[in-house]
Amino acid sequence: MKICPNCQRKNDDLANFCEECGYSLKNVPIVVKHSDDATVANNEEQINGNKSESRMQAQPVKRNYKPLLITIFVVVFLLAGAGIFFASRNNGSTNEATSVTTNSSTKSRGKETSETVEAGKYDEVIKAAKELTIDGKYKESERKLASIPVSDLAKPEFQSVQLAVTELTQQNSTGLKEIKEAELKKAQQAEEKKAVSNQSGFTGDHAKWANTYTFYYSQSNQKQSSLNISANGGVTQNNYDGTQYFGQAVISNTSGNILSYETNALYPSDMPNTKTIHPNVKITVTWDNGGGTQVFYGYLSYSSRLALTDGVKKGNGVNEVWVSY
Repeated sequence: MKICPNCQRKNDDLANFCEECGYSLKNVPIVVKHSDDATVANNEEQINGNKSESRMQAQPVKRNYKPLLITIFVVVFLLAGAGIFFASRNNGSTNEATSVTTNSSTKSRGKETSETVEAGKYDEVIKAAKELTIDGKYKESERKLASIPVSDLAKPEFQSVQLAVTELTQQNSTGLKEIKEAELKKAQQAEEKKAVSNQSGFTGDHAKWANTYTFYYSQSNQKQSSLNISANGGVTQNNYDGTQYFGQAVISNTSGNILSYETNALYPSDMPNTKTIHPNVKITVTWDNGGGTQVFYGYLSYSSRLALTDGVKKGNGVNEVWVSY
């Protein structure tokens, strides 16, 4: 039989729980009856052992959590330390990268500022050269640009200066070319004028006959006002009615007896006396637009004025007489 150590009830040998109090009898030994004393002794020993076991079972087991807590604390500490380490390392890398980026940016800005300052030192030269180019002073502009060293123009930081110099140089070259062409054209025109003048003969001693003359005395229905002969032989006759005649003259030496007026008076109101003169030159004018040909004879009057006469009789006077003033 099994004696319950809790309530001392005697239970069957196969019982697992006390029929009285429900106490677990799994570990309670089976008591065998030998004799009364032995039985009693065994019972007492069994009872005492069971009581002790019962107290042990009834008393809650106290577990030692200290090692576990220490382990957890160590793990947490290690994890925290590792976290701080990696965070610090990452922060250091970030700071280092930020520092490198900042330094690089600072150096870049410093370099750009330096390059800007370097390139800006020629701003005044470019400005002055540009003003000279605008004013048509191309050679002066070129001399101003030449003050910029070629070695500087080859540097990357002077690229803007190089572009400005190239543009102004092209403008100056174009301007100088135009001036040269204009000078050549002017020289050519002068040569042509000289050639025509030589051909017309108004050179040397004959050059003085290229002059301006006034009609000396007008008869009825005559409208002539002035006559201009250019060095190249060009002739322009102006009339009082506003009309003009144009032609080309050729001069040559001549002699003979030609009809003219007395030209002592400056502006005769009456018809002057006629006379015969001995001309020095003959001027042949070919009028434009089919105006025909007209010959004038030139001589030096007693009043030291150049005079031209066509020698043609008109009424009681002469058809045309012109005098220089």
